[in-house]
Amino acid sequence: MSIVIHQYAFGDAGTFTVEQENVGEPGPGEVRLRQRAIGVNYIDLAFRSGAIAGNGFPRTIGLEAAGDVEAVGPGVTAFTVGDRVTYTSAPGANAEKRLIPASSLLRLPDGVTYEQGAAMTAKGLTAGALITKAYPVGEGDVIVVHAAAGGVGSLLVRWAKIAGAVVIGTVGSGAKVAAAEANGADHVYALDSGEDVVAGIERMTNGRGADAVFDGVGRDTVGLSLRAVAADGTVALFGGASGPPALDTELISGKRITVVQPSLDSMLPGQEQRQSLLDEMFRLVVAGDLGGPAVTTYPLRDVARAHRDLESRRTTGSLVLTV
Repeated sequence: MSIVIHQYAFGDAGTFTVEQENVGEPGPGEVRLRQRAIGVNYIDLAFRSGAIAGNGFPRTIGLEAAGDVEAVGPGVTAFTVGDRVTYTSAPGANAEKRLIPASSLLRLPDGVTYEQGAAMTAKGLTAGALITKAYPVGEGDVIVVHAAAGGVGSLLVRWAKIAGAVVIGTVGSGAKVAAAEANGADHVYALDSGEDVVAGIERMTNGRGADAVFDGVGRDTVGLSLRAVAADGTVALFGGASGPPALDTELISGKRITVVQPSLDSMLPGQEQRQSLLDEMFRLVVAGDLGGPAVTTYPLRDVARAHRDLESRRTTGSLVLTV
């Protein structure tokens, strides 16, 4: 028997139920995965509440995890029993065991823990793709990273510093400033301080503004992003933790801002590309050059508490369920 987290209706974290189920043998192209660590992300809140529609009930949410291949189905040649793997963008992660297409899996490199795999696969691929594809960050670039103490934000800050950028971070509250500074940000603004962030960025850039802004917050920060970026600069909108962003088209046109709204699939459409970037990220992690977000763990059975903590926006780094 395997622990599985079901929902029978959309709603708050109280709609989760902890149940047991038998997981059968994998079919053609599938593997049975014994999961060890499961990532918790803002998008999970949208799946849970129904903001992102699902197909019927009961349903199991969660998109990323890391674990061991327990059995392989017919036609699977890329993986064998015992392989350590990780994945993202495969609904149904909140379970002890699951069946999953082998094509969804990436190899977890040696020296990387399951918790790191679950915490960093989606966030790391997103961060790496953003600073190499959405806006290729280079030496001397001035960039702004919102939510610089969060999972993706932490990695963006650190990876951009490796690339030689000057990084300005923002965080939701003063309590998170130290965490963003520890990630390597050159300057951090707390958005609840009342400080004029745009004026500060203009002072730091001699009135020019930032070359690029990476905004995963959305509605609450998009106006700031558009004001803070330089003329002919780039704003990458890659998430909506506070809600969908409303774009000021007149401001965008007047400053000739390039606005991109990339998805992981659009930036890294193939597993080969994803594996290559994942290997590079974890090489930097193991070498101590990139580090990784702080990880807070919860038992799988405590998924409701993890969701409530994430919704409170008091957390920093990444949340992971362990099995």
